[in-house]
Amino acid sequence: MKRILYIFLAGISFTAVSCKKSFLDVPPQGQLTEDIFLANESMIDQWVNRIYGTISWREFRIGQQWFSVREMGADDFTPGLGSGSMATDLKVFQDYAHTPSTELYVERYWSRTFQNLNFCNQVTDVTPGFKDQTIAKKAEAQAKYFRAFYYFELVNIFGKVPLRDHVPVPAEYDIPVSSEDTIYAQIIKDLEYAVDNLPTRAEWGTAGLGHVTKGTAQGLLAKVYLFRQNYAKAQEYANSVMTSGEYSLEPDYRNIFSPANPYSVENMMPGHFSYNTAIAFGRTWNPYIEYQGINGQFGNGFVYPSESLVNSYETGDPRRTATIFNSGEVVEGFKSNAAINIPNGYKYANKKIIWPFSYWKEGTFMQQEINQLFLRYADVILIYAEASNELGQSGNALQALEKVRFRARGNKTFAEAGILPEITETGKEALREIIWHERRIELAMEGHRWFDLLRYNAVVPGYTENLLKNTYGRTNFSYTKYSRYPIPFAILATSNGILVQNDAWK
Repeated sequence: MKRILYIFLAGISFTAVSCKKSFLDVPPQGQLTEDIFLANESMIDQWVNRIYGTISWREFRIGQQWFSVREMGADDFTPGLGSGSMATDLKVFQDYAHTPSTELYVERYWSRTFQNLNFCNQVTDVTPGFKDQTIAKKAEAQAKYFRAFYYFELVNIFGKVPLRDHVPVPAEYDIPVSSEDTIYAQIIKDLEYAVDNLPTRAEWGTAGLGHVTKGTAQGLLAKVYLFRQNYAKAQEYANSVMTSGEYSLEPDYRNIFSPANPYSVENMMPGHFSYNTAIAFGRTWNPYIEYQGINGQFGNGFVYPSESLVNSYETGDPRRTATIFNSGEVVEGFKSNAAINIPNGYKYANKKIIWPFSYWKEGTFMQQEINQLFLRYADVILIYAEASNELGQSGNALQALEKVRFRARGNKTFAEAGILPEITETGKEALREIIWHERRIELAMEGHRWFDLLRYNAVVPGYTENLLKNTYGRTNFSYTKYSRYPIPFAILATSNGILVQNDAWK
């Protein structure tokens, strides 16, 4: 299997965000001009690979950013108090005690994401001038997919943000925010282009495993429409993926997350961390798993699975065993298979990132080649189930839901396995809750829960606020305020007065 090679080229240089002039100031660091680029179309692969490199977890302390904006406001993780300052920093987000002036991690997320978007725009700006439009459209489709992906992240984290669809000239460095509707319109436009022009997984072939595909774009479009409560379109695009044969459920749930299986038939948008001491400025550990593990044993243990998540599994659900590492379990080959005890009163760790010692490069836990699964096929099936239920098609919803539960049982029926009863509920409200619960269990600790909780409140007003306040005792949570992050003060200060703070944070 040939992996995508991510090239970090300081010499021919891509643009970088400068914090000295403005929040979107992107001055060139080199002299790779458009004329030179267009004269050598083979270079497009390097530019596109640079976009893939933005999700490879190698450039920055992405773990801090990820947990801050995608996890800690929800209920799947709890900070590993006693594990160091990083855990304390993350607890601020879980306690909703963050402010615009203290959000270093959020500031880093903003800056890095707009830099990533600039890499996308560099490609979309030059591809119209290519002589070979077959090459150009494939490159442009990949760039537009990632542009849509990053704006989907931004609009869910901040709400209104500046919308940039090209590399700016100096007069455009500072621009105001666009409405969420405008941003979503651009996301949908980009994804529609990607659907029309991306190869399928089969067309990419074995050598192209890890690339985004036509199905990837359809799957993300289904999710976008689900978030917009356009259930007919969500169902349509999810069904397109499900009937294409491009992806399928990995037979063994645990194997989805194995370092030996990075591009499984279920993984529709994989990360690409690959241990290599020669790249990424010598950074050899994996930032995604760096903040997990077990304090005092391996990794840092800054975050652990919450009691709430662990207690949410149905009796006998094999996904619990595949997901939750219990204090006292062993890691095959580590410390002569001695029991691993979790300190500071914690009982559980994230087993999705804990694999036998044989996978630890040079014997180091944080050098495992484990990647976040940004989109996988089970997510798309559950999108189809939810959209179908909201459309009053409980039969379609139940069929889709059973596909996920069938795999969870070990590809057995309830009669064969005796666990995870087949769902028969047809009432819309009750079945909605069941599907939402299934999403939490199936996608546990994969970065979906916070965004889901935010959109649930739009479907059932007061749902998320009631859950976080009454069930978890986070009495200071306000959906109006904390459903979106404030624009960090440092970003506002460098915008030359163009940006203004989100209304709820003024």
